[in-house]
Amino acid sequence: MKLNSNSTHLNISDTTLFEKLCVIENFKLIMPENISKFEILNQSTLIFSLKGMPSIKLIFGEKQSPSLITLNSSESKINFSLTAHIKKSDDNSCEFSLEFNGNLNPMIQMMVKTPLQSFINDLSKNTSKLTL
Repeated sequence: MKLNSNSTHLNISDTTLFEKLCVIENFKLIMPENISKFEILNQSTLIFSLKGMPSIKLIFGEKQSPSLITLNSSESKINFSLTAHIKKSDDNSCEFSLEFNGNLNPMIQMMVKTPLQSFINDLSKNTSKLTL
């Protein structure tokens, strides 16, 4: 299953946004309000949980400065990746979007598609908090 967030225009350079997203602590700032757990294990790993959902462990994967950052699930019943796409608009602004890719069986896919879409849209929108 592949899902894409809405694109968010940000008044921050692509390089600055990339650098901020490489700091694991900044993910706490962009998590949606319905988060029930957020824990940083080390500089490349976090665990979070949305209300009513199991905990998910994410580990930084591929990084291509300043345009792409991938987070991969670990120790999860669902294998997936969450890829941040950063596209330069000009020297002081960029476009940001997220892409979810996961191997889900059709039954699970039906149950999680709407909450996952909402989650990645919220994360994308909340990246504006990193511009403050």
